[in-house]
Amino acid sequence: MIPLIVAGVALGFSVFAFDAEPHFALLLGSLTAGLCAYLYGYSWDNIKKGFQDAISRTIPSIIILLIIGMLMAVWIASGIVPVLMYYGFEFFVARWFLPLIMLFCGFMALITGSSWSTIGTIGVAAIGVSEGLGIPLGMAAGAVVSGSFFGDKLSPMSDSTILTPSVLGVKLFDHIRHMLYTTIPALIISIVIFTVMGFMAAGNGEAADVSEYTEGIRDNFNFSFWLIIPPVIVVFLIVKKVPAISSLIAGVILGSIAYLVFQEGDFSSLLKAIHSGYMADTDDEELNELFSRGGMESMYDVVSLALVSLAFGGIMDRTGMLHSIVLLLSRFVNTVGNLTLTVLGTSIFVNLFSANQYLAVILPGQMFEKSYLDKNLKLKNLTRTLEAGGTMTAPLIPWNSSGVFTYSALGVSVAAYAPYAVLCWLTVLVAAIYGYRGITMHKLSEEEESIDQH
Repeated sequence: MIPLIVAGVALGFSVFAFDAEPHFALLLGSLTAGLCAYLYGYSWDNIKKGFQDAISRTIPSIIILLIIGMLMAVWIASGIVPVLMYYGFEFFVARWFLPLIMLFCGFMALITGSSWSTIGTIGVAAIGVSEGLGIPLGMAAGAVVSGSFFGDKLSPMSDSTILTPSVLGVKLFDHIRHMLYTTIPALIISIVIFTVMGFMAAGNGEAADVSEYTEGIRDNFNFSFWLIIPPVIVVFLIVKKVPAISSLIAGVILGSIAYLVFQEGDFSSLLKAIHSGYMADTDDEELNELFSRGGMESMYDVVSLALVSLAFGGIMDRTGMLHSIVLLLSRFVNTVGNLTLTVLGTSIFVNLFSANQYLAVILPGQMFEKSYLDKNLKLKNLTRTLEAGGTMTAPLIPWNSSGVFTYSALGVSVAAYAPYAVLCWLTVLVAAIYGYRGITMHKLSEEEESIDQH
C-alpha cells in the first residue's frame, strides 16, 4: 500500500493544493514502488521489465493517439466537422430540446473524440438556449454532460477510449462494440427520461435560435456534398474491421485532400495543422474555441500521462503489489457479479482520490486483469466495466478534473446537474446488472483459455 499512499498524497497536493498536473505525483509513486520492490529483494532488471512490459503493450495505441490528433485537425480544417455541426443545429425544437441536445452533444463528442470540447462549446451554447426557453439549467447541463461523455466513451478518436483497451491489450473496435451492449440500453432509457422532462419543463415549443452558429459556420467554411464522404468511408472501414491505424490514416489522407480542394488550403498550413492543430480565425470567439484544436501536439500530454501511469502500475504488477491488494479484495470477487461491482467501485474510488479519469481505468485494469482471466472472461468485459466506472462517473465528482471543468464551462454546479446526468449513472447501473445476470459477459474460447494458462 505504501506506493499507493505516496502517490495519493502527492496527487492530493498536486491537483488540489497547487492546481498542477498529476504527472510528477505518478512518477513519484513509480519511484516509491521501485524502491520498495528493490528493498524486498527484486532486481533492477525485474523492476525494469515491469514498466517496459506495461508500456510496450500500449505502443500501437500511442501511435493511434497521434494519428487521432492529425485526424481532428484535418477534419476541422477541411470543413468536415463544421458541415456535420451545421446540419445538426437544424434539429433544435423547444419541447424536444433536452433529448436533442443530449443526442447532438453525443454526436459531436463521437466525431471529435472530446467531451470537454463539446461541453466547452456546444454545451455553453445549450445553456444559453435553455435559459431562453425556461428550461432548468440543471436539466440542460445534465443532458449536455450525458451526451458528451456518452459520445466520448464510444468514439474511436477519444484518448480515454483508446487508452482503456490498450492497458489490457484489447483491440480498440472490439472494446467499442462490446460497450454498445451496455450503453445503448442506457441511452434509450435516457432519451425517454429527457423527453418526459423536456415536455414538462419546456415553454411554448418555439424553435431555439442557433442562427449565430450556423451563419458563422457558413461564412467561414466552403460547403460541399463531398465533405460527407470521408467520415462515411472511415465508418465503412471500421465496420469491415479494417485495423484502426489503417482506417484512421485513410481518414487523415481523405481529410487532407478535402482541405486542399474544398477549402483551398495550401500544403504549408496543412502540415502545420497536422502537427500543431488547426487554428480557426473567425469573428466568433466561441467558434474559434470549438474549431481551434487537434494536431499531434494535442496528444502529447495524454501520452506522457499514460507512460508514467503505466510505469507505476507495471512495477506494482510485476513485483506482486497489485496482486497483494487484489488478495485483500478476494472475498468480494468470488462471483462474476461481485467482481464487476468491485471493479466499478474501485474505478470510482480512484476517481475520487486521484481526480483523474485516466488513472481510474489504468490502475483497476491492471489490478483485476488476472481475476477476469481466472474466471475465463474475455478482457473486453473488464475494459467495458472500467469505462463505465471510470469515464462515466468522472463528471459527477465535484473535485474531479472533469467535474471542475464542467462547472467552470457551464456555470452549473455538479450538485445541480449530477441528478440529471442520467446516462452517466445509468451506464454504471446497467454494467453492474449485466455482471450479476451474466448478460454479454463473453467467455474465453478454449484456444484463448489454453494460451492464457500457458
